[in-house]
Amino acid sequence: MPTPFTHLRIVQRLLVDERLAPRYRELLEHQRPAFQLGGIVADARVASGLSREKTHFYAYGAPITERPWRQMLRQHPALGQARDDAHLAFLAGYVAHLAADEAWALKMVRPHFWGRDWPGVDRWNKFFALHLILTVMDERDEPLLQDWQAGSLARSEPKDWLPFMGDETLRGWRDMVARQIAPGGVSETLSIFALRLKRDPTALRATLDDSVRLEAVLWRHIPKTLLAEVERQAYAHSRDQLTVYLTEFMRPSASV
Repeated sequence: MPTPFTHLRIVQRLLVDERLAPRYRELLEHQRPAFQLGGIVADARVASGLSREKTHFYAYGAPITERPWRQMLRQHPALGQARDDAHLAFLAGYVAHLAADEAWALKMVRPHFWGRDWPGVDRWNKFFALHLILTVMDERDEPLLQDWQAGSLARSEPKDWLPFMGDETLRGWRDMVARQIAPGGVSETLSIFALRLKRDPTALRATLDDSVRLEAVLWRHIPKTLLAEVERQAYAHSRDQLTVYLTEFMRPSASV
């Protein structure tokens, strides 16, 4: 659910997180472009036309009874054997993405947007508020992406890494994100969200820039302290599931 900029910020943090074993950090750093692409490409479903169930391995309205990344491996057993270190790092990024989104769904979206009544607010306006909070996170995280991110991501080269999305789709998503975060790039988040909401981008921009309005439609329902705690939990879950994945699937002979 968070945007590619937020997921790349998670990737950036994971690469230097000392709570990950040194061997794992060395692999991910050595295969950084692949890890970055894995960290964002689940959202290429927007361009591919695939459903969330096909790329995120859970549905909005259904219980999550199994870790989404394990569901992915169960549905596509061939992914249990990465072809090489680049493929392994890519899949590790995908696992980190799915875990962050799982936590976001279970800790934020389901209980606080759909499972709780907001007095006087209908479901559509909750949907609007959800996109506001995602944009706030997106616009906070984009400037925090380090200079190496765009060039490194652009160097990622998928080689039949997924059975449910082809390389052309992966490269297209790679290029779309890389050009936005490159020097002089322009974010497309607001226009994408406006299209989804069927609103003019200026209406979204006006709400985001009006602190009183933003407080009324978002922060009085979702306090900033709650956002900070959910993001903390989502990052920790992403790191923990990444560790589980690499512990189970990284070959002892993997080069770093």
